[in-house]
Amino acid sequence: PPPLRMILYGEGGTGKSRVIQTITESFAARGVSHMLVKAAYTGVAASLVNGKTTHVIASLSLGSR
Repeated sequence: PPPLRMILYGEGGTGKSRVIQTITESFAARGVSHMLVKAAYTGVAASLVNGKTTHVIASLSLGSR
């Protein structure tokens, strides 16, 4: 099956991090943590969910050519 991709958005305090934490715990409980990739637009946001930036996930270069 194709991979499931989800985008969570909303203002601060709406529970996005809690949803990500619950999904992470669910994957861990099933022993499939290696199948979960978490990404965020900024480094700060990525660090809050123990993830990576979308640029890193997509292997995009931010520097000059």
